[in-house]
Amino acid sequence: MMKRTPDLETPKYEVVGSRKGGFEIRRYEQFSVCSVTMNELKSSGSDRESASKISNPQLSGASSFGALAGYLFGKNQDEKAMKMTTPVLTVGEGDEKTMSFVLPSDYWKTDTLSDAPQPLADSAVKISSVDGSTRAVIAFGGYGGKAQTKSKRLTVLLESDKEWRAVADAPVTLAQYNDPFTPPWKRRNEVSVLVEPMR
Repeated sequence: MMKRTPDLETPKYEVVGSRKGGFEIRRYEQFSVCSVTMNELKSSGSDRESASKISNPQLSGASSFGALAGYLFGKNQDEKAMKMTTPVLTVGEGDEKTMSFVLPSDYWKTDTLSDAPQPLADSAVKISSVDGSTRAVIAFGGYGGKAQTKSKRLTVLLESDKEWRAVADAPVTLAQYNDPFTPPWKRRNEVSVLVEPMR
C-alpha cells in the first residue's frame, strides 16, 4: 500500500504497533493544515472562482477541494504558491464535513504557522495546527467511498484490542493520498481515529 503513495510531503509518523486485521497504531508529529467546512464555503468570490477551475470529482465536496487548491496554488493574501502535499483529509458528514490539505512543513511548528500565507478575506479557508497524536489506522485501495465500511471495521477491531481503545466521541478521519487521475487499483486511502492506551 505504501508504494501507492505519491512522492509528496506528508505528515510524519512512527508505527508503534501492528495489529491483526490489518490496522496500525501510529504516533503522528505535529503538522498544519488549511481547511474548509462545507457550511462555511462561500457561494461567491474567490472560493467559487477556485472551485469552478479546480475540482476533484472523486472527492465528495469537489467545491471544497477547489477552494483549498486555489489557496495552496496562490489565491491567498501573499499570492504565494505552495508545494502540493498529501493526503487530503476529510472529517464529518453533510454540511458539517470539513476537508483539509496539509500545509508544507515550513509551517508545521507552532511558531512558524503565522508565516503561512493568509487566506483571502472573502474565502472560507482557514489555517490551523494539528497537534501530535496517536491514531489507529487502516488502509484500503480504490476510492474513498469505502470509508464508512472500513471505519466500522476499524471500530470492531479496536473493540477487541487489549492495549488501545478509541478516544470517546473522536471522529473518524478519511485520508486520500492520490490525485483524481490515479486508477482505483493504484490508490491509497486510510481511515483513522484517535486512540488512547487501555488503563
